Amino acid sequence: MLSVRPYILSDREQVEQICLENAGCKDAKEETKKLVLLIYCTYYLENERENCFVAVDDNGKVVGYILCSENFNNFEKVFLEKYIPQAAMISARRYVEAKFNLLKFGMYRKEYPAHCYVNVALQHQNHGVGGLLLSTLKAQLKKKYVKGLMLVCDADNNDQIRFFEQNGFQRLITTRFGLAMALAFDK
Repeated sequence: MLSVRPYILSDREQVEQICLENAGCKDAKEETKKLVLLIYCTYYLENERENCFVAVDDNGKVVGYILCSENFNNFEKVFLEKYIPQAAMISARRYVEAKFNLLKFGMYRKEYPAHCYVNVALQHQNHGVGGLLLSTLKAQLKKKYVKGLMLVCDADNNDQIRFFEQNGFQRLITTRFGLAMALAFDK
């Protein structure tokens, strides 16, 4: 039986492994792994742990996670000050990639101030884990009166798109960064 609980520091390695697995770079160069983790994990795990949740199996193994920033403006400020310089140290190209990553969420910050990343270990996908994680995060954000949540997924990944649509997300726009989707919370 799976359960969802708040992220704790000892979950970090397992969360990072799932992130790298889903990004298809488990065996990539260290530079690539560092950047993927920097963009998709590190900020959230270091700055907004209260908005991070993990799905665990009966043995306590992390099989999925959802990481969220509830306020894009706060995220952007810290990300620019602390994490973009780290990307620049990895490489100039990686620095540019990290800067472009901010554009994915920035254009909808007013209507959808929160954004998230959800990933499930490959062997646990299509078993309801992602839906449990999203439900937990949605309840958390509603309690905090956050007015909307957005994310960006691969524009050509029909399974991902269908999953998010089944969980109430609407398509916003397709850009070179992917398909932006959003969920407005009832007042």
